[in-house]
Amino acid sequence: MSARMPPRRVGAWARVAGKVAAGVALTTVAALFAVLGYGFARSGLDGLHDASAVAARGRSADGTVLAKDEVAGPQGSRTKRIEVSFTAADGTSYRFWEGGDADVGDTIRVHYVPGRPDTASTHSPTGNRIGYGMLVLVGLALMILMPLLALRLGWTGLRHLRRANRKRAAAG
Repeated sequence: MSARMPPRRVGAWARVAGKVAAGVALTTVAALFAVLGYGFARSGLDGLHDASAVAARGRSADGTVLAKDEVAGPQGSRTKRIEVSFTAADGTSYRFWEGGDADVGDTIRVHYVPGRPDTASTHSPTGNRIGYGMLVLVGLALMILMPLLALRLGWTGLRHLRRANRKRAAAG
């Protein structure tokens, strides 16, 4: 007796193995997007917290643009950044980089929370809230929708396999 499988069975196993491999790849990609979404949501929530702190107890000061830079972004895009220096109400000087388009030497308004130079921004607290809120929404969408998409595609794949097995059993 030969231990070889008939060619028809080998082809069926190859199709099943291919579908399983595709399912594993899809699940891995969905998990990576969910983790990326968590990072977006976490960063957005931190930014919202800082923007709310600036709105509630922040101060404003005039800053000076010290330098201008363009950073290469994805697909050949360029992002403009400026380095800003300002002196807080307590006399402490701070410097920070932020996205912007002002010219070197320009005076620009800086919003910050006293004692927390990491909250300094040339953008309004409302503008920052909107931007960080959008980041939270994108992160939540990735965290929720990607696993749901993987489940939906997996469910559809299982349904197709069951139908094919029923057809083979009925024909067999």
